[in-house]
Amino acid sequence: MTGSRSYGDPSGVARSLDVVGERWALLVVRDLLPGPRQFRQLLAGLPGISPNVLSKRLRELVEYGVVEYRDLSAPESVRVYELSEWGRELEPVLRNLEQWGARAPASAG
Repeated sequence: MTGSRSYGDPSGVARSLDVVGERWALLVVRDLLPGPRQFRQLLAGLPGISPNVLSKRLRELVEYGVVEYRDLSAPESVRVYELSEWGRELEPVLRNLEQWGARAPASAG
């Protein structure tokens, strides 16, 4: 992706972080695990994220192939975002991070 930062490290961990390591990216993925969401639903579910940052993260995740979107026809005529097959593979990773993070000290954030 043009303009993105990279660790320049060939390891799987670094390459994974090149894709989903930006702030908010994994939380966007987490919120898409249950199924497709509209932009406004994602925005409402991520207190503290600005619309511009959410737009940027969605654009990046779409470019990387983690997220896909589709436009629904009438009566709503809205765009929904959903995880690609590759993006859904992040589910066990996020579940493990959730369990691991639950044991982190409350002041870790």
